[in-house]
Amino acid sequence: MEPDIVRMRLERDVAGLSEVMRSGPSPHYVWAVDLLREIGGREAADALLDCVDRPDAYPKWLHLHALSALAELRDRRALPRILKDARRGGPEHSARVARLYEDLGAIGGPEAVRELVHRLGDPEPPRMVVEAVARLRPPEAVPALLGALWTLLLRDEMFAVETLGAMRDPRTAPALLYLAASEGSSPRLRKRAVLALAQLPEDCWPPPAGLNAEFMLTRALRDPDAATARPAAALLARTDYGMEILRDHVHGAAPWKPAEYRTPVCAAVTVCAHIQERPALFGQDGRDVPNLVALLGERSVPMVRRAAASALGAVGGKAATEALLAALGGDRTGDTVARALSALPAPPVRELLAMLADDAREARPRRRGAAIALGLLECADAAPLLLDALGPENYRDVRAAAADALGDLRHEPAVARLSSLAGDDEEPGTLRARAVHALGRIGAPESLPVLLTAVHDPSEPVRVQAAQGLGRFPVREASAALGKVASTDASRDVAQCAVRALGRMGAPAVPVLAALAGQFRRDVGEELVTALAECPGAEAVAGLAALATSPEAADVRLSAIRALADRRSPDCAAPLASLLTADHTPRIHFSALRGLAALDTEEADAHVLTYCRTKGLASAEARAALRDVADRRR
Repeated sequence: MEPDIVRMRLERDVAGLSEVMRSGPSPHYVWAVDLLREIGGREAADALLDCVDRPDAYPKWLHLHALSALAELRDRRALPRILKDARRGGPEHSARVARLYEDLGAIGGPEAVRELVHRLGDPEPPRMVVEAVARLRPPEAVPALLGALWTLLLRDEMFAVETLGAMRDPRTAPALLYLAASEGSSPRLRKRAVLALAQLPEDCWPPPAGLNAEFMLTRALRDPDAATARPAAALLARTDYGMEILRDHVHGAAPWKPAEYRTPVCAAVTVCAHIQERPALFGQDGRDVPNLVALLGERSVPMVRRAAASALGAVGGKAATEALLAALGGDRTGDTVARALSALPAPPVRELLAMLADDAREARPRRRGAAIALGLLECADAAPLLLDALGPENYRDVRAAAADALGDLRHEPAVARLSSLAGDDEEPGTLRARAVHALGRIGAPESLPVLLTAVHDPSEPVRVQAAQGLGRFPVREASAALGKVASTDASRDVAQCAVRALGRMGAPAVPVLAALAGQFRRDVGEELVTALAECPGAEAVAGLAALATSPEAADVRLSAIRALADRRSPDCAAPLASLLTADHTPRIHFSALRGLAALDTEEADAHVLTYCRTKGLASAEARAALRDVADRRR
């Protein structure tokens, strides 16, 4: 008869588990070691130490597992044996030696650190030694780690730099700076080096380096990958000299600079993005705004113009405002300039209203930009002018911007005009879609019939916007229409929008979502899981359970199980438990087990314990679920 080690874990029966270690069947004696480690305390440690001291009284090799358990418990009595075995091990025992060095990293302490530092001096330090050092992060290991760096780089450059970064020690900065600056570093290595530098304490910056740290970051600042360049910009902004380098890059991006001396586009965009994120650092220097304004001209590439406009919107001030107003009608950058104007600390509302009122032909681009900016500002005074701009005598792009702005204003008097535009088949579908979008944003009751009609429009953009808009009407007619669209529309984008809209509705949409789960459509599966997860009640649980168990929904089964587990609702116990008894993959079992362990109900706990008794405790997930139950019963 197999020992009931699950009961022993619940009752913290150290004596019983010790007996299983000595005479229990395989693999129960291994699980007993794991459970004693989880119980912890002096009594459990003594039982594990006895196995280490008297290995012949226990199953073969079990003392090694017990030694690792003692290391995890940080029991200093295990250290002499770990050190002895680590020094004695050779290549023929590489797996065991690797485990011993993991144990040193777990137990820590001066003796363990000394051994690890000593091994870093080997001609080719083992990877597990470096991992143990990274885990402990002992300051005294930094010189030895730096000494071994070039050997480590040849074997695994990413691992070597990640280890340096894990130390978070200023003494690693010169090596990291060298790797960031070196022309021979791969893009991945440079990015990792910069990210490691960004983790260093700010009060140690700039670190000592052969060249100055700021100059050595220039190559990283010019990297096309924003994940490398942006942390480099943030590091440069820490010092006055670094700020000068950032300003020089903006100044050097001016279009009149010779091409061979001009700042690369990617670097100019990076610095502008940093100015937008940290505007308080800029603007005080008299060069900042003029340098940015110089980038707004037509000779600059659109990407730089957009970045400069966004930076000016964050910095603000009279000169920035005037430059943005002048650039509002620019080709390919108008939307960004409009957003920048709306983001200014003191937006120029009066000037924008005047631009919106100007219906001259040459004023068309500025009029459109003004409509966008005023909508983002939610300027109620602009409503009459926006209604005028909606008329058919205006240019299409101006009308579209006016529709968007009226939606931003939630201007209910515009519903009649917008409804007429949305239903006019003579108008382009993209323009009617903007009108439908505005109606959804406004959310007036009289908009509902228009949206219910538009959701079946021949134009796909119109249907997409109608589906999104119906999500703001939590009534039966809207949810029914969305359910039909989600199940029958030929367009995947429209169907997905419909499901997401149902998810935003909440409780009124649950019956429809549950029905969709029973009539599964593969290309909206993930959206359906997300929508049901956001809805309350037993019917939503039933829908998720259907997705978790249906063969047709195999692609989203794991997502549905995780959604059930994350609800932490007692009514999830039955569907999660049914997954434990079915023939599923371990990942599915473990997700269901995690969800049951988190419910904290007698029913859920019973399912966890039954699983652990029948399937065993070989997996960390099973032991973790048992631990959760045991901890609650203490």
